[in-house]
Amino acid sequence: MAEALNVTIEPEDIEISHKLKHGRGIIVKFCNHKTKSKLYRERTKLKDVRISDLFPSYPSTGQQQQRVFTHESLTAYRRTIVDEANKRRRDGTFFSVWTLDGKIIVKTSPDGSPIRIFSEEDLDNL
Repeated sequence: MAEALNVTIEPEDIEISHKLKHGRGIIVKFCNHKTKSKLYRERTKLKDVRISDLFPSYPSTGQQQQRVFTHESLTAYRRTIVDEANKRRRDGTFFSVWTLDGKIIVKTSPDGSPIRIFSEEDLDNL
């Protein structure tokens, strides 16, 4: 994935990694916050990347191949807020929703300023 994003990551940059249950992904803990941030900042380039692009032997069955994505591991409380914000994004209330270093950020329009969200009440007040 790092190669697809043109980010250099060496084996010593990763403290530990393992597969999640039921083959639903891989979790990685980086030794250095800067390395994680470099990779995470470039994640928007993954929109058009499929698993079969990175691993040609991966079966590409079905109409839509599986996309590659990355996201932060959030607390249950913050995950709930992000889920609610994404629901509102799909409804058209927000233009975009993302997290960065555990902070939840939304934009209400393409030209709007990013707004940091601390609670569901903040979402209601927008």
